[in-house]
Amino acid sequence: MNRLGTGTLFQRLFSTSRSACAPKPKKSAEQVRNLQRKADKKEAKIARNARRPAQDNPLYMPVPLALRYLRAAEVGRPTNEAVITIQTRVVSKKGVTPIQGNIRLTRPITDSQILVFASDPAMQEAARASGAKVAGGKDLVEKIASGELDLSVFDRAVSTPEMVPSLRAIARKLGPKGLMPTPKRGTVVEDVSSYITNNLALQPFRQKNNCVALTIARCDFSDEEVVGNVLSVSDAVRQAIVDAKSKNPIIVGQTVLSTTHGPGIVIDF
Repeated sequence: MNRLGTGTLFQRLFSTSRSACAPKPKKSAEQVRNLQRKADKKEAKIARNARRPAQDNPLYMPVPLALRYLRAAEVGRPTNEAVITIQTRVVSKKGVTPIQGNIRLTRPITDSQILVFASDPAMQEAARASGAKVAGGKDLVEKIASGELDLSVFDRAVSTPEMVPSLRAIARKLGPKGLMPTPKRGTVVEDVSSYITNNLALQPFRQKNNCVALTIARCDFSDEEVVGNVLSVSDAVRQAIVDAKSKNPIIVGQTVLSTTHGPGIVIDF
């Protein structure tokens, strides 16, 4: 009797009757058109709102004034730990590829400590002028081999091709710290100065969930440095829209500036 009861329950739970598998009724052509019209109206409304000037928003402030309020929200906390974030709404039709690109900030968020190996004194000087912490040739290799130079302060190393054979003597010192230049990593280059310029302040971005959001500064940056980075982001986002070559318009909407513990303030972008 228990077996019979179990079988009956199994049949009820996994019924394949016509009523359980009946297909949903199809929408009429008029219903489909109405739904499409509603979707088009919604998209048009979002696009109109995106085109509205930032000054129309009640939370709008010029960037210098916004920074005063945002820094005030971080009072009592270390200024070098509080970061400034920008978030820009990107409005586009469904199916349009998300925009992406790279931003060269006028004032990098982190100060990279770069170690350069180059035999040419002129190349060494150019590397230091571009932002390298230390640059040298065989004399630098000898200092590292004897332990005179603290490698823990460096986060990146780059070399010219003719210096690569000399680096094998200190590979065991450079390798564990991730400082061994290799062609595979792209850290063996002819022009180290150009490499530093092109990579030191480069920050990638990608549109996610209809917005571009990234950290652009610290609270201890000056107003001029923050404004410069905001302009860099603006130029990069607009260039990414041009590069997208979309047949449908891509609109840059509301842009908000905020800090780690501060509110979001609408700014000009």
